[in-house]
Amino acid sequence: MSQPRTPFPDDVDVAVVSHNGRDKLEGAVASLAAAGCPDDRITIVDVASTDGTGAWLARDHPAVRQIRLDRNDGPSPGRNVGIRESTRPYVFLMDADVVLRPDTVQRLRAAMAQHPEAAVGSPIVVHASRPDVIQYAGGGLHFICEAVNPWLDRPLATHPPRLEDIGAAPTCGLLLHRQTAIDVGLFDERYFIGKEDGDFSHRIKLAGHAILEVPDSLLLHHSRPRGSWLFYYQIRNRWHFMLKNYQVRTLVALVPVLIIHEPLQLAVLVAKGHGRTYLRSLWGLFGMLPALPADRALTRRIRVRSDADLLRDDPLIIRDDLASHPLVRAGRGAYERMLRGYWHLLKRTVLAR
Repeated sequence: MSQPRTPFPDDVDVAVVSHNGRDKLEGAVASLAAAGCPDDRITIVDVASTDGTGAWLARDHPAVRQIRLDRNDGPSPGRNVGIRESTRPYVFLMDADVVLRPDTVQRLRAAMAQHPEAAVGSPIVVHASRPDVIQYAGGGLHFICEAVNPWLDRPLATHPPRLEDIGAAPTCGLLLHRQTAIDVGLFDERYFIGKEDGDFSHRIKLAGHAILEVPDSLLLHHSRPRGSWLFYYQIRNRWHFMLKNYQVRTLVALVPVLIIHEPLQLAVLVAKGHGRTYLRSLWGLFGMLPALPADRALTRRIRVRSDADLLRDDPLIIRDDLASHPLVRAGRGAYERMLRGYWHLLKRTVLAR
């Protein structure tokens, strides 16, 4: 791997979250070394690993700081520990299954220096197995709280070479202004996985900060298909996300759409054998509701921008295993046009300033 063109930024720490990821963690640490990051600027948050991660680090990278969590409650507790334990103004937060280009962090930090409104710097994420193909870029949040990822599996060469203030960023690797991340409440540790990155990104945005996507900053991600066990968290967390972060007028205005969307979603899940998961996720949501007043108080305190400013109506990203259902294939285009028209109507009427 080539040497970095510029020194690793003096005001950036690195926090890596890993759960049984030693096989990929070696590549991640090697890429940090190639980027010029000293070992003593790196913290590995080991989330209850049983693969010898700790012994390997102690032997081969004794200057790297290790923090071990004894329970696996998803990546968010580890991310929050990594952010809190950093001592410099910025922290590059990354997963263990990514590889940096030698100048990834340098390019992010230089771009953020030119744009002080940016609290997050996000690289373009490409597939490690296909580095000329994008996995994440231009992300955002659909108004029904589904992911927007317009560059998924498109050629990297077709992406325009311009900085962009995006709506949501994946947590494969992010350069964060540490204090801002703390001020907006860090990652929600109750989510386990699913919507936790979108929730954090959304609070950054509604607090008035930019998420700056830097097109010449690249991150290689060892992507893999996600299992159906995630449905529980994705459904539960989506509802909690809306109840926690959306303005009351937005929630009320979305009732007609949700009356349509939720039965459709349930019908597809039932057809795929996951109907009980949907019901179980709603039961799990009820357990989170007692804390909702405090959750909404935080959102009100940090809010600068409205839902109408932040939410989008782009085409939905649907998992391949669900998108293959005949109901989805037949009606997706018409359904998305209906959603787009309804959102435009809301922005001109009840959500207009």
